[in-house]
Amino acid sequence: MVMALASHPPASFSASSSSFFAHQRVSDNLLSDSRSNSNYSTNLPASICKASWQEALVIFSAIPFTAVKAIANSPLGESLQRRLEERKKLAVQQSSKFKALAQKARKESFWYGEERPRWLGPISYQYPTYLSGELPGDYGFDVAGLAEDPVAFQKYFNFEILHARWAMLAALGALVPEVLDLSVASTC
Repeated sequence: MVMALASHPPASFSASSSSFFAHQRVSDNLLSDSRSNSNYSTNLPASICKASWQEALVIFSAIPFTAVKAIANSPLGESLQRRLEERKKLAVQQSSKFKALAQKARKESFWYGEERPRWLGPISYQYPTYLSGELPGDYGFDVAGLAEDPVAFQKYFNFEILHARWAMLAALGALVPEVLDLSVASTC
């Protein structure tokens, strides 16, 4: 009875798993038949386990994480961590110099500060005082008042950077298949 239940999977398995269990039933039947025979010379199929591409995807997607974990726990990972900490100390010491240079460049830039270009140009408009031109792309445009709260404004600023990065990746993801298609089409 237990063997009969084990050889037939429940009907709730997905279609991707059905090939695995269907092949398992065949191999279980072959193994049970071979146990009943006195000689074990029954020819088994070349592959005992047949998996679908979804199962392989799950297995192979774990390889990079496993490799990184193995490297991190090895002596090589420890030496890389020490080198990174040393470089970080040096970078923190030099950061004040770079911050001062960035502030100087921002003060001299045409695009920052009170004299920056505004979104309406020469048309007179009562620009909000909380938009002081400290951030890139600040043209004084906030008709909805979303930047009044400084915490929310910083959150929106961070989201804008995140969305811009995703947009750049999306543009690259749209262009790469087209270029590959053109290069493959030209070789045919």
